[in-house]
Amino acid sequence: MKIAKLRNHPFLLLVLKDGESDGFFTPEFIHKTKQQLSDMSLRIASDNLSIIYADQIRKGCEIVLGMSNLGLLNLCDNDTEKAKNILKDQGIVYCFRAGWSKYTQLKEISPSYFDSISISSYALAINDTSDIKLMHASLMSEGFQSAMLLQSYKSIAANYCANTLLIDNDEEVLSFELQKFLNSAIALLLIDSDKKIFTNVLYQQLITYLTQTKKDLLLAKVESCIVNLTKQLPLFTKEYLQEVGLLDFNELKGIINQQVDISIYIPEILELPITVANELNDDFDGGYDFHADDMDDIAYLKPDTP
Repeated sequence: MKIAKLRNHPFLLLVLKDGESDGFFTPEFIHKTKQQLSDMSLRIASDNLSIIYADQIRKGCEIVLGMSNLGLLNLCDNDTEKAKNILKDQGIVYCFRAGWSKYTQLKEISPSYFDSISISSYALAINDTSDIKLMHASLMSEGFQSAMLLQSYKSIAANYCANTLLIDNDEEVLSFELQKFLNSAIALLLIDSDKKIFTNVLYQQLITYLTQTKKDLLLAKVESCIVNLTKQLPLFTKEYLQEVGLLDFNELKGIINQQVDISIYIPEILELPITVANELNDDFDGGYDFHADDMDDIAYLKPDTP
């Protein structure tokens, strides 16, 4: 990419221009290459874009240029002499296919992530000097993070999800719910329970323990529980969760540290079954409360009779 930055054009175009100037590429080769770029651009536009407008045709050309540029850079490792030989011996379609192969690596990581990446992300204008290899590497890294989040979410949810599991595509939602699963795992360890899901009795035990135990002892046990939980996790899951900070448990520690209104704040960060949540929310805020007032509930639900 160094040569591209110096001369304000994508690497591929500079190689073609230099090769044409020094006689390395014949006029016939340059004409054929331009025709192939045009044909591939039209194909990209027809398959992936609306071809009603001229700017969409231009975008197709830029995508072909970007893909071909990415492929050539990966094939030649930024060596201009090697690049010229690749173009002369293998042709521009070979470079495009090499770039397309890199692009489809995103699908191998995660089909849903691949679908979220617009092919236009790989477009390069004639005067664009962006490092497309770096851009692709960044997308790959994001893809791995996305795949690890979903994999970790499913793995942890298999043990600690107390309700129907509905997988959201929003990564912020997944992270939020995953943290709740992990908080529940630690909370259950705090009361020395081997259960994976809270019951009403276990939840009351937790509240009693949190409100009647000294803060220093609580925080020390939290750290011990984190160590125990971490030991149980698969290596890759543990490394990912540590990297994104989901094993820090700052919210849980913060509630314990302030020791104010624990019974109000703690249920908001835990994964609780609907029956437990309903009981905490007092009747119609969240449902019914273990048959304590069934007749009143039924009367509330029945329509008024004339």
